[in-house]
Amino acid sequence: MARILVVYKEFPAPSVGHAGGQAVFRLMASLHRRGYRLFLVARLRREESPLVEEMTPFCERVITVPHHQALPGPFPLAFLRSYLALRRATARALREVRPDLLHVEVTQTAFALLGLRRPFSSFRPLDVNWFLLEQQAAWLRGLRRGLTLALSRLLRGVEPWLCRRYDLIGAISEGDRRLLAPHCQPRPVLLLPLVPAFAASSGVRPAVSPGPNVLFVGAMYRTFNVQGVRWFLAEVWPQVLARVPEARFYVVGHRPPPEVRARHDGEHVFVTGFVEDLAPWYRAASVFVSPLLVAGGLLQKVVDALAMGVGVVATSVSNHGVGGTPGQHLLVADDPAGFAEAVVRLLEDPAERERLGRAGQRFVWERYDLERAVDRWEAAVGENNRTSG
Repeated sequence: MARILVVYKEFPAPSVGHAGGQAVFRLMASLHRRGYRLFLVARLRREESPLVEEMTPFCERVITVPHHQALPGPFPLAFLRSYLALRRATARALREVRPDLLHVEVTQTAFALLGLRRPFSSFRPLDVNWFLLEQQAAWLRGLRRGLTLALSRLLRGVEPWLCRRYDLIGAISEGDRRLLAPHCQPRPVLLLPLVPAFAASSGVRPAVSPGPNVLFVGAMYRTFNVQGVRWFLAEVWPQVLARVPEARFYVVGHRPPPEVRARHDGEHVFVTGFVEDLAPWYRAASVFVSPLLVAGGLLQKVVDALAMGVGVVATSVSNHGVGGTPGQHLLVADDPAGFAEAVVRLLEDPAERERLGRAGQRFVWERYDLERAVDRWEAAVGENNRTSG
């Protein structure tokens, strides 16, 4: 069976602590079930060493290099050394493994591998960064706005150019696919999404008592998540409480900054920090909110909420990658009054929550089913082989 070399700047594994690594693992597990012979080159943090053993049942060979956080010295030097090591390890694997196909995950990895001779190759970028910067610029003023727009224009040329270095591009969301496709012709751009982390039929017990629970999930060291939570707490949440005084808002995510932790009052706002298992929190939620003002790609937290059957209220940019139909799969609002109205509507109407929850589940499993996506990917690879043969 065909040999596939996977190269990723992080380490993928079943129990790795980040959504990207879990998503790459699930893709590799699908390919392994289909009989492909897999080889992996990845960067590894010190604390991730036990994860190598988790991947040995799926890979004939695992090659690791130190993540820059595992290297001594100043950050710029450690960063450069780490990516140069990833490039050298990939070059060695290409010579020794002689794969039939190279699959590269995320933009940083692709930049590190520029210039290497390779077989037929596919590439899945995580985000369309020029789109993110355009959104970010809308919230800036003066020199910072000008510099952000200039960088966005630069990346609008560079990112499609990088994609065109590969034979096949996999977009993680339909929104990103539409952004990339016109710039990547004649290369095909397929939907190769991150898949939901939780089974919709999960029987996990809720994390907290039932009630009008509003949930946000996200890594709270990320600027865009903090910005969105800050906006929700300042502009939206007071309007929700005025109409549903017993409502509770839970902010679940790693490393919340002091300004967010300070909003924890144990009555209406709860800031949990990192939790081992997110499924009970989704199960406890009446409403999931994604109040991000800047977002790109596929927001895993929104897909997970839909997959768990939770009613979702999101901003337009939060729904960009997901591509749900407002009013059918989720509710969308961009101003504080409209967002608060949507949250209250779901808190007060169990039938509406049930309707949206079921529609959201169907949408996720129809649009973002991994096996269907890999079917499309295999067909594109096979078409290339027939054409080149």
